Amino acid sequence: MNKYPPRIFSYLRGNINQSIMKSDILKINYFILFFIIFYSSCQHHQNFEKKEISNHITVPAWFIENPQISDLNLVYAYCSQYFNKKTEKKMLLSSAAENIKKSKNVALTIIQKGKHQTDRYLSNTQILESDVKIDEKELENKYTIIHQFPIGSGILALAAETKQLKNKNINVKKQMKTLNNTFPPKWVKNPPFQNGFVFGVGSAQDHSSPEKAWKVAEKNARANIALQLHTNLIYEKNEIQTSMWEWLATNHQICSSMILTNAKIIKHDYCETTKTYYALARMRIIH
Repeated sequence: MNKYPPRIFSYLRGNINQSIMKSDILKINYFILFFIIFYSSCQHHQNFEKKEISNHITVPAWFIENPQISDLNLVYAYCSQYFNKKTEKKMLLSSAAENIKKSKNVALTIIQKGKHQTDRYLSNTQILESDVKIDEKELENKYTIIHQFPIGSGILALAAETKQLKNKNINVKKQMKTLNNTFPPKWVKNPPFQNGFVFGVGSAQDHSSPEKAWKVAEKNARANIALQLHTNLIYEKNEIQTSMWEWLATNHQICSSMILTNAKIIKHDYCETTKTYYALARMRIIH
């Protein structure tokens, strides 16, 4: 004899079926929501990746090679992109002022410490550049942004002193150039040779945005000139082999401290294979 009436059993079965259906519907909804989020994130990532790759390797011709115009000191300026265009312009002008002053005079101190092991050269390099004082009140009167180009999350710009632009016909190539090099540019391994000048090559690995990497490469190019012109090499001590598997190592320290005068950045490039950014600096040597 049943303990409960038949109506109770049917009621319980109905509730159980309804709870199972609700559970299944909830799972389906979760699955659909997960799929939508996953698909949207993939699309966003692909679009962002395409944009980054495109921006990384496409730049104006005036950035690849500094336009040579007599009696005009053209420099490159960099900054991040801002929603406030007034702030963006101020940051670009500030960068232009800094780089114009550095192209005239910049004090550099390079300290390189490491080990020299047979064919291996392991080192840690520290590059210090002197601070540049900038009067923000005179930025708009003293400096001019000639061209600018958005790239990644930043901006590349070509700039000069306003007083030098008077009565000048600035004809700068505006066409774009794609940097899809699988190898570094030739001038990295074989820098140009020109009587009365010294050339320095600088590089930087992939950064959060190309303009930051090229800024570091320019600094390293100036440091390379300083190391070529003035270097003190100190061998600290010799180490003995601690096992048969180790090469004899020599600790060393390289120091260079000098003022560079009229050191200009004349070229930029990029190697897509290694994601490395390059800059070439040139400075006149006065004998």
